Amino acid sequence: MPSQLLQLAPGLLRWTGAGGPFDYEVSPRVFVPTLTSEAIVEALGQVTDLGVVLDIGCGAGFLAIVAARLGARRVYATDVSRDAVRLARTNADRAGVGDCVRVVCSDGLEAFPAHTVNADVVINDISGVPDILASRLGWYPEGAVGGGDGITLPLRVIDGLPQVLRPDTGVLVQPLGSVQFTPAIKRRLDALFKTRTVAAYRQFFLPKQAMCGDLSEINSLRQQGRMRLWEARGLTWWEAEVHVCEGLRERYRGAAAQPAISTNEGSL
Repeated sequence: MPSQLLQLAPGLLRWTGAGGPFDYEVSPRVFVPTLTSEAIVEALGQVTDLGVVLDIGCGAGFLAIVAARLGARRVYATDVSRDAVRLARTNADRAGVGDCVRVVCSDGLEAFPAHTVNADVVINDISGVPDILASRLGWYPEGAVGGGDGITLPLRVIDGLPQVLRPDTGVLVQPLGSVQFTPAIKRRLDALFKTRTVAAYRQFFLPKQAMCGDLSEINSLRQQGRMRLWEARGLTWWEAEVHVCEGLRERYRGAAAQPAISTNEGSL
């Protein structure tokens, strides 16, 4: 599937998919939207009522802007990078949704004390790629990634969802990639939510330079079942799914959930 993000000029993209068109400024200091971001847009299009949206790990604001242009009444977008926050505000204004999108500098959900927001939708696109792979691909300029097997930061947000998500009808949009230890995240999601549906799927090829040199750390993750890659005819690829999770289970409503599994990457 061809990308719907077109490059107009150095540092300037145009989004032509759902919620578009709008122009979008990018920076080498801020995470640039990927085909996974586009898969998240596909999943958002399957959510009936966006209402109030939290976009966690917003980068330069791409998904927050799309959510606003798809009808969200209010979008709260957060990123730990101050460069990302500044650029997200600029992009929201450029796209005509600056009044709808509020961007704050925050580590995960820290900007939202318990029960100060009742979100209809949470987009948990916070960094979820193992450090070794992120460094090889040049992702996440600020270095805030998902830990040794790509689950640390996503799980931290998931564990805080009962404090910010509408209990009966709240929806989580969660991307999962085979390059991270997805079984741990899936177990946590199934403990929290009544339903979990795969709303979008993509395959991505890794650049050949990412799989050169010392691969011992990557091979170790693969041998432990914490990273899945496929290879054929000199190409290496991974899979991504976007899951839509709905309906917090009764026991988690109104209070922060206790982790169902250890977030220590060394334990299964």
